[in-house]
Amino acid sequence: MPIELCPIRKSDAPVLAELLYAAYKDDIIAHLMYNNTVTPTMKAWAIQMTEKDWGQGPGERRIGVRDIETGELIAASHWYFFPQREGDDWKKLPEFEWAEGHNKEACSNLINVQNTKRNEIMGSKPYTFLASCSTFPAHQRRGAGALMVQWGIEQSRALNLPIFLTASLKGRGLYEKFNFEVIDYCWIDVSSVTTEKRANAVMLLREPDPSQPPKPIPMLKPDEDMPIDAAAPIPAAPQLPVAMADTKYDVVIAPVTDPADFDRLAGVEDAAFADDPIVQLLFPEGHGGNTQATRGETHHKSSKADPTNYYIKATSTATGEIVAWLKYHLFDDLEREHLPWPKDLPAGANVPLMEASFTTLKALRDEMMAGKQYGYVLILVTVPEWHRRGVGRKLLQRYLDVADEKGWESWIDASPAGMGLYQKLGWEQVGSVTLDLGEFGGEKGLMETTVAMLRKPNGVVKA
Repeated sequence: MPIELCPIRKSDAPVLAELLYAAYKDDIIAHLMYNNTVTPTMKAWAIQMTEKDWGQGPGERRIGVRDIETGELIAASHWYFFPQREGDDWKKLPEFEWAEGHNKEACSNLINVQNTKRNEIMGSKPYTFLASCSTFPAHQRRGAGALMVQWGIEQSRALNLPIFLTASLKGRGLYEKFNFEVIDYCWIDVSSVTTEKRANAVMLLREPDPSQPPKPIPMLKPDEDMPIDAAAPIPAAPQLPVAMADTKYDVVIAPVTDPADFDRLAGVEDAAFADDPIVQLLFPEGHGGNTQATRGETHHKSSKADPTNYYIKATSTATGEIVAWLKYHLFDDLEREHLPWPKDLPAGANVPLMEASFTTLKALRDEMMAGKQYGYVLILVTVPEWHRRGVGRKLLQRYLDVADEKGWESWIDASPAGMGLYQKLGWEQVGSVTLDLGEFGGEKGLMETTVAMLRKPNGVVKA
Protein backbone atom coordinates (compact mmCIF):
# COMPACT_ATOMS: atom_id res chain seq x y z
CA MET A 1 0.00 0.00 0.00
CA PRO A 2 1.37 3.45 -0.86
CA ILE A 3 2.45 5.92 1.79
CA GLU A 4 3.18 9.64 1.79
CA LEU A 5 4.48 12.41 4.03
CA CYS A 6 1.95 14.51 5.90
CA PRO A 7 1.94 17.32 8.47
CA ILE A 8 1.27 16.33 12.09
CA ARG A 9 -1.29 18.41 13.94
CA LYS A 10 -2.05 18.90 17.59
CA SER A 11 -5.15 16.74 17.23
CA ASP A 12 -2.82 13.80 16.48
CA ALA A 13 -1.53 13.82 20.08
CA PRO A 14 -3.37 10.57 21.05
CA VAL A 15 -1.80 8.74 18.10
CA LEU A 16 1.63 10.12 19.00
CA ALA A 17 1.17 8.82 22.55
CA GLU A 18 0.37 5.34 21.23
CA LEU A 19 3.39 5.50 18.93
CA LEU A 20 5.71 6.64 21.73
CA TYR A 21 5.27 3.35 23.53
CA ALA A 22 4.48 0.99 20.63
CA ALA A 23 7.64 1.77 18.65
CA TYR A 24 9.90 0.79 21.56
CA LYS A 25 7.93 -2.19 22.89
CA ASP A 26 10.26 -4.95 24.12
CA ASP A 27 13.34 -2.74 23.67
CA ILE A 28 15.75 -2.85 26.59
CA ILE A 29 15.18 0.87 27.17
CA ALA A 30 11.43 0.24 27.53
CA HIS A 31 12.20 -2.27 30.28
CA LEU A 32 14.45 0.27 31.98
CA MET A 33 12.10 3.25 31.75
CA TYR A 34 8.71 1.64 32.48
CA ASN A 35 9.22 -2.10 32.83
CA ASN A 36 7.80 -2.53 29.29
CA THR A 37 4.31 -2.03 30.74
CA VAL A 38 2.11 0.84 29.54
CA THR A 39 -0.88 2.01 31.59
CA PRO A 40 -3.75 4.35 30.64
CA THR A 41 -2.27 6.89 33.08
CA MET A 42 1.01 6.87 31.16
CA LYS A 43 -0.75 7.35 27.82
CA ALA A 44 -2.79 10.23 29.23
CA TRP A 45 0.45 11.79 30.49
CA ALA A 46 2.05 11.44 27.05
CA ILE A 47 -0.91 13.18 25.41
CA GLN A 48 -0.79 15.98 27.98
CA MET A 49 2.96 16.47 27.52
CA THR A 50 2.60 16.59 23.73
CA GLU A 51 -0.15 19.22 23.90
CA LYS A 52 1.73 21.22 26.54
CA ASP A 53 4.97 21.34 24.54
CA TRP A 54 3.30 21.94 21.16
CA GLY A 55 4.99 24.70 19.19
CA GLN A 56 7.30 25.86 21.98
CA GLY A 57 10.03 27.04 19.59
CA PRO A 58 10.04 28.92 16.28
CA GLY A 59 12.07 26.17 14.66
CA GLU A 60 10.03 23.17 15.85
CA ARG A 61 8.48 20.98 13.14
CA ARG A 62 6.60 17.69 13.25
CA ILE A 63 6.21 15.62 10.11
CA GLY A 64 4.63 12.19 9.71
CA VAL A 65 3.78 9.49 7.22
CA ARG A 66 0.29 8.22 6.49
CA ASP A 67 -1.06 5.23 4.63
CA ILE A 68 -2.73 6.70 1.54
CA GLU A 69 -5.44 4.06 1.35
CA THR A 70 -6.48 4.10 5.01
CA GLY A 71 -5.47 7.64 5.97
CA GLU A 72 -3.83 6.19 9.09
CA LEU A 73 -0.83 7.97 10.62
CA ILE A 74 1.82 5.24 10.71
CA ALA A 75 5.00 7.16 11.63
CA ALA A 76 6.10 10.46 13.13
CA SER A 77 9.23 12.57 13.48
CA HIS A 78 10.00 15.59 15.65
CA TRP A 79 12.53 18.13 14.41
CA TYR A 80 14.14 21.26 15.85
CA PHE A 81 15.98 23.71 13.61
CA PHE A 82 18.12 25.41 16.24
CA PRO A 83 19.24 29.01 15.79
CA GLN A 84 22.42 30.54 17.13
CA ARG A 85 21.45 30.79 20.78
CA GLU A 86 22.65 33.57 23.00
CA GLY A 87 23.91 33.19 26.54
CA ASP A 88 23.85 29.86 28.34
CA ASP A 89 20.18 28.93 27.93
CA TRP A 90 21.08 26.04 25.63
CA LYS A 91 22.93 24.39 28.54
CA LYS A 92 19.75 23.97 30.59
CA LEU A 93 18.51 20.40 30.76
CA PRO A 94 14.78 19.74 30.32
CA GLU A 95 12.74 18.79 33.36
CA PHE A 96 9.82 16.36 33.27
CA GLU A 97 7.13 15.36 35.73
CA TRP A 98 6.99 11.67 34.94
CA ALA A 99 3.68 9.84 35.32
CA GLU A 100 3.23 6.95 37.70
CA GLY A 101 4.42 3.76 36.08
CA HIS A 102 7.70 5.23 34.86
CA ASN A 103 11.01 4.56 36.56
CA LYS A 104 11.39 8.27 37.21
CA GLU A 105 15.06 8.18 38.17
CA ALA A 106 16.03 6.05 35.18
CA CYS A 107 13.99 8.21 32.79
CA SER A 108 15.53 11.46 34.03
CA ASN A 109 19.04 10.02 33.95
CA LEU A 110 18.59 8.78 30.39
CA ILE A 111 17.28 12.12 29.12
CA ASN A 112 19.94 14.09 30.96
CA VAL A 113 22.82 11.91 29.75
CA GLN A 114 21.73 12.23 26.13
CA ASN A 115 21.14 15.99 26.31
CA THR A 116 24.42 16.61 28.12
CA LYS A 117 26.28 14.69 25.43
CA ARG A 118 24.46 16.61 22.69
CA ASN A 119 25.32 19.94 24.30
CA GLU A 120 28.96 18.95 24.62
CA ILE A 121 29.14 18.05 20.94
CA MET A 122 27.04 20.80 19.35
CA GLY A 123 27.34 23.63 21.87
CA SER A 124 25.69 26.89 20.84
CA LYS A 125 26.29 26.56 17.11
CA PRO A 126 23.33 26.33 14.68
CA TYR A 127 22.15 22.85 13.77
CA THR A 128 19.13 20.66 13.17
CA PHE A 129 18.14 18.20 15.89
CA LEU A 130 16.06 15.14 15.08
CA ALA A 131 14.51 14.48 18.49
CA SER A 132 12.52 11.41 17.47
CA CYS A 133 11.70 9.31 14.43
CA SER A 134 9.53 6.25 14.93
CA THR A 135 7.11 3.95 13.11
CA PHE A 136 4.39 1.65 14.37
CA PRO A 137 5.80 -1.92 14.31
CA ALA A 138 3.12 -3.18 11.91
CA HIS A 139 4.24 -0.60 9.35
CA GLN A 140 7.99 -0.86 9.66
CA ARG A 141 10.10 -1.61 6.57
CA ARG A 142 7.70 0.31 4.32
CA GLY A 143 10.05 3.25 3.88
CA ALA A 144 8.32 5.65 6.28
CA GLY A 145 11.51 6.42 8.21
CA ALA A 146 13.42 7.15 5.01
CA LEU A 147 10.73 9.59 3.84
CA MET A 148 10.89 11.56 7.10
CA VAL A 149 14.68 11.64 7.19
CA GLN A 150 14.82 12.82 3.58
CA TRP A 151 12.39 15.62 4.43
CA GLY A 152 14.60 16.81 7.27
CA ILE A 153 17.68 16.66 5.07
CA GLU A 154 16.00 18.88 2.48
CA GLN A 155 14.98 21.45 5.09
CA SER A 156 18.48 21.47 6.58
CA ARG A 157 20.07 21.74 3.14
CA ALA A 158 18.08 24.92 2.50
CA LEU A 159 19.39 26.38 5.77
CA ASN A 160 22.94 24.97 5.46
CA LEU A 161 22.62 23.24 8.83
CA PRO A 162 24.23 20.01 10.07
CA ILE A 163 21.83 17.43 11.51
CA PHE A 164 22.40 15.77 14.88
CA LEU A 165 20.52 12.79 16.30
CA THR A 166 20.76 9.95 18.78
CA ALA A 167 19.73 6.50 17.54
CA SER A 168 19.54 2.97 18.79
CA LEU A 169 21.92 0.42 17.33
CA LYS A 170 18.90 -1.04 15.53
CA GLY A 171 18.07 2.29 13.88
CA ARG A 172 21.63 3.28 13.05
CA GLY A 173 21.59 1.68 9.59
CA LEU A 174 18.80 3.92 8.28
CA TYR A 175 20.74 7.09 9.02
CA GLU A 176 24.03 5.80 7.67
CA LYS A 177 22.27 5.22 4.35
CA PHE A 178 21.74 8.99 4.27
CA ASN A 179 25.43 9.73 4.98
CA PHE A 180 25.15 10.29 8.73
CA GLU A 181 28.36 9.42 10.54
CA VAL A 182 28.80 8.04 14.05
CA ILE A 183 30.61 10.62 16.18
CA ASP A 184 30.10 9.24 19.69
CA TYR A 185 28.29 6.73 21.89
CA CYS A 186 26.05 7.26 24.87
CA TRP A 187 26.44 4.48 27.44
CA ILE A 188 23.42 3.67 29.58
CA ASP A 189 23.44 1.56 32.76
CA VAL A 190 20.83 -1.19 32.30
CA SER A 191 22.14 -3.61 34.93
CA SER A 192 18.88 -3.28 36.90
CA VAL A 193 16.81 -4.93 34.15
CA THR A 194 19.23 -7.26 32.35
CA THR A 195 22.37 -9.27 32.85
CA GLU A 196 24.12 -6.81 30.55
CA LYS A 197 25.78 -3.97 32.41
CA ARG A 198 25.17 -1.30 29.81
CA ALA A 199 23.48 -0.52 26.52
CA ASN A 200 24.50 2.17 24.13
CA ALA A 201 22.89 4.72 21.90
CA VAL A 202 24.69 6.13 18.88
CA MET A 203 25.30 9.82 18.27
CA LEU A 204 25.25 10.62 14.55
CA LEU A 205 25.93 13.78 12.58
CA ARG A 206 25.34 14.72 8.94
CA GLU A 207 27.38 17.71 7.87
CA PRO A 208 26.10 20.16 5.22
CA ASP A 209 27.86 20.89 1.95
CA PRO A 210 31.26 22.39 2.94
CA SER A 211 30.83 25.01 0.21
CA GLN A 212 27.77 26.31 2.10
CA PRO A 213 28.82 26.98 5.71
CA PRO A 214 26.01 27.36 8.28
CA LYS A 215 24.98 30.94 8.99
CA PRO A 216 23.99 32.27 12.45
CA ILE A 217 20.22 32.51 12.81
CA PRO A 218 19.09 34.94 15.55
CA MET A 219 16.45 33.52 17.85
CA LEU A 220 12.98 35.03 18.20
CA LYS A 221 12.53 37.20 21.25
CA PRO A 222 10.80 35.45 24.18
CA ASP A 223 7.60 37.46 23.69
CA GLU A 224 7.29 36.44 20.03
CA ASP A 225 5.79 33.04 20.81
CA MET A 226 4.91 30.55 18.12
CA PRO A 227 1.18 29.72 17.93
CA ILE A 228 0.23 26.47 19.63
CA ASP A 229 -0.94 24.92 16.35
CA ALA A 230 2.27 24.10 14.48
CA ALA A 231 0.37 24.28 11.20
CA ALA A 232 -0.46 27.96 11.79
CA PRO A 233 1.85 30.76 10.60
CA ILE A 234 4.61 31.90 12.92
CA PRO A 235 4.43 35.65 13.69
CA ALA A 236 6.46 37.82 11.32
CA ALA A 237 10.15 37.56 12.22
CA PRO A 238 12.41 39.34 9.72
CA GLN A 239 15.47 38.05 11.55
CA LEU A 240 14.62 34.50 10.50
CA PRO A 241 15.17 33.17 6.97
CA VAL A 242 12.02 32.61 4.91
CA ALA A 243 12.31 28.84 5.18
CA MET A 244 11.83 29.12 8.95
CA ALA A 245 9.89 32.35 9.38
CA ASP A 246 6.42 31.26 8.30
CA THR A 247 4.99 27.76 8.37
CA LYS A 248 2.41 28.64 5.74
CA TYR A 249 5.23 28.17 3.20
CA ASP A 250 6.34 24.78 4.52
CA VAL A 251 5.89 21.95 2.04
CA VAL A 252 6.14 18.19 1.90
CA ILE A 253 7.79 16.65 -1.17
CA ALA A 254 6.39 13.26 -2.16
CA PRO A 255 5.64 11.08 -5.20
CA VAL A 256 2.27 11.55 -6.89
CA THR A 257 0.35 8.33 -6.19
CA ASP A 258 -3.29 9.38 -5.72
CA PRO A 259 -5.15 9.29 -9.09
CA ALA A 260 -7.16 12.34 -8.00
CA ASP A 261 -3.95 14.35 -7.74
CA PHE A 262 -3.39 14.36 -11.50
CA ASP A 263 -6.36 16.66 -12.05
CA ARG A 264 -4.87 18.94 -9.38
CA LEU A 265 -1.56 18.94 -11.27
CA ALA A 266 -3.41 20.24 -14.31
CA GLY A 267 -4.89 22.97 -12.13
CA VAL A 268 -1.41 24.03 -11.04
CA GLU A 269 -0.45 24.20 -14.73
CA ASP A 270 -3.40 26.50 -15.40
CA ALA A 271 -2.29 28.89 -12.65
CA ALA A 272 1.41 28.72 -13.55
CA PHE A 273 0.98 29.31 -17.30
CA ALA A 274 -2.00 31.66 -17.26
CA ASP A 275 0.05 34.52 -18.72
CA ASP A 276 2.65 32.54 -20.68
CA PRO A 277 2.43 33.62 -24.36
CA ILE A 278 3.96 30.49 -25.86
CA VAL A 279 1.72 28.14 -23.85
CA GLN A 280 -1.35 30.13 -24.80
CA LEU A 281 -0.25 29.97 -28.42
CA LEU A 282 0.47 26.24 -28.24
CA PHE A 283 -2.91 25.47 -26.71
CA PRO A 284 -5.37 28.31 -27.47
CA GLU A 285 -8.24 28.76 -25.03
CA GLY A 286 -11.53 27.22 -26.01
CA HIS A 287 -10.12 24.02 -27.52
CA GLY A 288 -11.68 21.02 -25.88
CA GLY A 289 -8.49 19.00 -25.82
CA ASN A 290 -6.89 21.45 -23.42
CA THR A 291 -9.33 21.25 -20.50
CA GLN A 292 -8.03 20.65 -17.00
CA ALA A 293 -9.85 17.32 -16.74
CA THR A 294 -8.46 16.08 -20.07
CA ARG A 295 -4.89 17.05 -19.20
CA GLY A 296 -5.23 15.50 -15.76
CA GLU A 297 -6.35 12.27 -17.40
CA THR A 298 -3.41 12.48 -19.81
CA HIS A 299 -0.96 12.85 -16.92
CA HIS A 300 -2.53 9.89 -15.15
CA LYS A 301 -2.34 7.67 -18.22
CA SER A 302 1.24 8.74 -18.85
CA SER A 303 2.24 7.81 -15.30
CA LYS A 304 0.92 4.31 -15.84
CA ALA A 305 1.94 3.69 -19.48
CA ASP A 306 5.48 5.07 -19.51
CA PRO A 307 7.83 3.36 -17.02
CA THR A 308 10.48 6.04 -17.53
CA ASN A 309 8.49 8.94 -16.11
CA TYR A 310 7.92 10.04 -12.53
CA TYR A 311 5.76 12.73 -10.94
CA ILE A 312 6.59 14.39 -7.62
CA LYS A 313 4.58 17.06 -5.85
CA ALA A 314 5.02 19.80 -3.25
CA THR A 315 2.09 19.97 -0.84
CA SER A 316 1.50 22.86 1.55
CA THR A 317 1.54 21.62 5.14
CA ALA A 318 -0.83 24.43 6.09
CA THR A 319 -3.55 23.88 3.47
CA GLY A 320 -2.93 20.43 2.02
CA GLU A 321 -2.99 21.92 -1.49
CA ILE A 322 -0.52 20.93 -4.19
CA VAL A 323 1.43 24.12 -4.93
CA ALA A 324 4.07 22.82 -7.33
CA TRP A 325 5.08 19.64 -9.13
CA LEU A 326 7.79 18.19 -11.30
CA LYS A 327 7.81 15.48 -13.94
CA TYR A 328 11.06 13.76 -14.84
CA HIS A 329 12.22 10.81 -16.92
CA LEU A 330 14.95 8.26 -16.23
CA PHE A 331 16.14 6.85 -19.53
CA ASP A 332 17.98 3.59 -18.93
CA ASP A 333 17.10 1.75 -22.16
CA LEU A 334 19.68 2.70 -24.81
CA GLU A 335 17.70 1.00 -27.57
CA ARG A 336 14.45 2.86 -27.00
CA GLU A 337 13.65 6.25 -28.55
CA HIS A 338 13.38 8.79 -25.77
CA LEU A 339 10.19 10.87 -25.87
CA PRO A 340 9.26 10.48 -29.54
CA TRP A 341 6.85 12.87 -31.26
CA PRO A 342 3.47 12.33 -29.56
CA LYS A 343 0.97 10.26 -31.51
CA ASP A 344 -2.13 11.95 -30.13
CA LEU A 345 -1.99 15.73 -29.94
CA PRO A 346 -4.63 17.75 -28.08
CA ALA A 347 -7.43 19.00 -30.32
CA GLY A 348 -6.65 22.48 -31.61
CA ALA A 349 -2.94 22.35 -30.69
CA ASN A 350 -0.65 24.65 -32.66
CA VAL A 351 1.22 21.83 -34.42
CA PRO A 352 3.65 23.98 -36.46
CA LEU A 353 4.83 25.72 -33.30
CA MET A 354 5.14 22.42 -31.46
CA GLU A 355 7.19 20.94 -34.28
CA ALA A 356 9.50 23.96 -34.54
CA SER A 357 10.28 23.90 -30.83
CA PHE A 358 10.10 20.17 -30.11
CA THR A 359 12.05 18.79 -33.06
CA THR A 360 14.96 21.23 -32.74
CA LEU A 361 15.43 20.65 -29.02
CA LYS A 362 14.97 16.90 -29.33
CA ALA A 363 17.54 16.69 -32.13
CA LEU A 364 20.09 18.47 -29.94
CA ARG A 365 19.31 16.24 -26.95
CA ASP A 366 19.45 13.04 -29.02
CA GLU A 367 22.81 14.06 -30.46
CA MET A 368 24.44 14.98 -27.14
CA MET A 369 22.96 12.13 -25.10
CA ALA A 370 23.34 9.33 -27.67
CA GLY A 371 24.47 6.09 -26.04
CA LYS A 372 23.98 7.44 -22.50
CA GLN A 373 21.66 6.71 -19.64
CA TYR A 374 20.42 10.02 -18.29
CA GLY A 375 17.66 11.91 -16.55
CA TYR A 376 15.42 14.53 -18.13
CA VAL A 377 13.36 17.11 -16.25
CA LEU A 378 10.39 17.61 -18.54
CA ILE A 379 8.32 20.09 -16.57
CA LEU A 380 8.46 22.07 -13.33
CA VAL A 381 5.48 24.27 -12.42
CA THR A 382 4.65 26.35 -9.35
CA VAL A 383 1.54 28.40 -8.62
CA PRO A 384 2.47 32.13 -8.77
CA GLU A 385 1.92 32.90 -5.07
CA TRP A 386 4.55 30.29 -4.19
CA HIS A 387 7.25 31.67 -6.47
CA ARG A 388 10.58 32.47 -4.78
CA ARG A 389 9.75 30.30 -1.78
CA GLY A 390 12.33 27.62 -2.59
CA VAL A 391 9.71 25.06 -3.62
CA GLY A 392 11.08 24.51 -7.12
CA ARG A 393 14.54 23.96 -5.73
CA LYS A 394 13.25 21.35 -3.29
CA LEU A 395 11.52 19.45 -6.08
CA LEU A 396 14.62 19.61 -8.25
CA GLN A 397 16.82 18.49 -5.39
CA ARG A 398 14.60 15.45 -4.80
CA TYR A 399 15.08 14.51 -8.46
CA LEU A 400 18.82 15.24 -8.38
CA ASP A 401 19.26 12.95 -5.39
CA VAL A 402 18.04 10.14 -7.64
CA ALA A 403 20.11 11.14 -10.67
CA ASP A 404 23.29 11.69 -8.65
CA GLU A 405 22.93 8.34 -6.93
CA LYS A 406 22.83 6.72 -10.36
CA GLY A 407 25.76 8.83 -11.55
CA TRP A 408 23.72 10.12 -14.51
CA GLU A 409 23.75 13.40 -16.37
CA SER A 410 20.58 15.49 -16.33
CA TRP A 411 18.96 17.43 -19.16
CA ILE A 412 16.44 20.27 -18.94
CA ASP A 413 14.89 22.67 -21.45
CA ALA A 414 14.55 25.97 -19.60
CA SER A 415 13.17 29.43 -20.05
CA PRO A 416 15.68 32.28 -19.63
CA ALA A 417 13.83 33.26 -16.43
CA GLY A 418 14.49 29.84 -14.91
CA MET A 419 18.15 29.57 -15.85
CA GLY A 420 19.41 31.13 -12.63
CA LEU A 421 17.94 28.39 -10.45
CA TYR A 422 19.19 25.61 -12.69
CA GLN A 423 22.69 27.10 -12.85
CA LYS A 424 22.81 27.20 -9.05
CA LEU A 425 22.10 23.48 -9.06
CA GLY A 426 24.88 22.72 -11.54
CA TRP A 427 23.23 22.91 -14.97
CA GLU A 428 25.09 24.60 -17.83
CA GLN A 429 23.77 25.90 -21.14
CA VAL A 430 24.56 23.71 -24.13
CA GLY A 431 22.26 25.22 -26.76
CA SER A 432 19.09 27.23 -27.37
CA VAL A 433 16.15 27.72 -29.72
CA THR A 434 14.67 31.15 -30.46
CA LEU A 435 11.37 31.45 -32.30
CA ASP A 436 9.48 34.45 -33.68
CA LEU A 437 5.98 33.76 -32.41
CA GLY A 438 4.62 35.99 -35.17
CA GLU A 439 5.41 33.21 -37.62
CA PHE A 440 3.10 30.85 -35.74
CA GLY A 441 0.04 33.03 -35.24
CA GLY A 442 1.32 35.10 -32.36
CA GLU A 443 2.34 38.72 -31.98
CA LYS A 444 4.80 39.74 -34.68
CA GLY A 445 8.30 40.36 -33.41
CA LEU A 446 7.64 38.58 -30.08
CA MET A 447 10.63 36.30 -29.63
CA GLU A 448 10.59 33.23 -27.39
CA THR A 449 13.81 31.46 -26.35
CA THR A 450 14.21 28.01 -24.81
CA VAL A 451 17.60 27.09 -23.40
CA ALA A 452 18.96 23.53 -23.44
CA MET A 453 20.93 22.80 -20.26
CA LEU A 454 22.99 19.82 -19.14
CA ARG A 455 24.19 18.90 -15.66
CA LYS A 456 26.98 16.49 -14.83
CA PRO A 457 26.31 14.07 -11.97
CA ASN A 458 26.95 15.65 -8.57
CA GLY A 459 27.19 19.05 -10.26
CA VAL A 460 28.39 22.02 -8.26
CA VAL A 461 25.55 23.43 -6.17
CA LYS A 462 25.66 27.11 -5.28
CA ALA A 463 23.89 28.86 -2.44
